[in-house]
Amino acid sequence: MKKYISSLGLSLFIFTACGSTKRLETVAPFSLGEAYAQKWSIDAPSVAEGFELVVSVLSLENANADLQNVYYNGKMAPISIELTDKGIIAVAEFGNLVKITEEFPFELTETQAVISYMQKDKVRYYQINGIQKNLPISYSDLDEKNSR
Repeated sequence: MKKYISSLGLSLFIFTACGSTKRLETVAPFSLGEAYAQKWSIDAPSVAEGFELVVSVLSLENANADLQNVYYNGKMAPISIELTDKGIIAVAEFGNLVKITEEFPFELTETQAVISYMQKDKVRYYQINGIQKNLPISYSDLDEKNSR
């Protein structure tokens, strides 16, 4: 009986540990283009800095997927969709205060990120590759940055 109980306990432990692993999807219900990361700073009136990850969105139907967060460089940030003169982009702003309280859930290189999205009331994860690093950019104020 003890053998049965310990086997059951071990099985439950293994299944619980595996259940918390975030599985990457190989196909997503959206299509993404080029991605780049860029450090930025604001000179006045107060000094501020951070970096952003920008991904061009080729197709996205919100009924099929709702983009949530981006995991990149050991941090997580919410993602927002913006319409620019260059087309639709997904932007994640990383500042000094954005940190993951739990252990970073993915092993990524500096050219990879993971986007979380909701599909049919379930959180799913999709990896993007080939992120370019653009040269840092400096803005005179926050208005200039936000008008990019």
